[in-house]
Amino acid sequence: MPKLLEFFRKLAGNRAGKFGLAAAVVLVSALIAAGWYRGTQTGEERTPALKVIDDQADLYIKDVHYTEVGDSGNRLEINADSAAFLKKENQARFDRVRMRLILPDGKTYELSADRGRLKTDRKDIEIEGNVVILSNRGDRFTTERLFYSDGEKKVFTPEAVQLTNPRFQVRGRGMSLLLKSEHVTLSGPVRARVP
Repeated sequence: MPKLLEFFRKLAGNRAGKFGLAAAVVLVSALIAAGWYRGTQTGEERTPALKVIDDQADLYIKDVHYTEVGDSGNRLEINADSAAFLKKENQARFDRVRMRLILPDGKTYELSADRGRLKTDRKDIEIEGNVVILSNRGDRFTTERLFYSDGEKKVFTPEAVQLTNPRFQVRGRGMSLLLKSEHVTLSGPVRARVP
């Protein structure tokens, strides 16, 4: 520390040293003022940082419409606010997703959720967050997380679920719906209400 003070005393003794010392003081003061100003801005005043899109995604799309017809004749339509496709993982991720499954016999199921994932190789789907399923017969399923297995043609969840239609209302934990037979199984504590 004494050597540093001696260095500054020597600089202050000549004219060029005084100028250099003054410039250094101004520069340090400007940096401190800029840091202080940046730190005191509110969130609204700050310019938004660059939004980072999923760096694993091979393709990122907004306002998505995706349609696929499977070998079994099932038609799947997916609409979403955005989608990220990950080719190596055979996966597509959707935000604010709306799906429509149309079976060969004409039965339809409409699904909506906050987020969804489609395994593009197996056509399996996982959707979560405010999940709602509507059938063309007036059935309404609600849950927080739902899975669809294309191989089994089955919709299922381990979460709490509510099934309502004009004839009854049922609540339970865990649900399985076989699409071909329309057989629904609720597990866990089940409560039913018939109006």
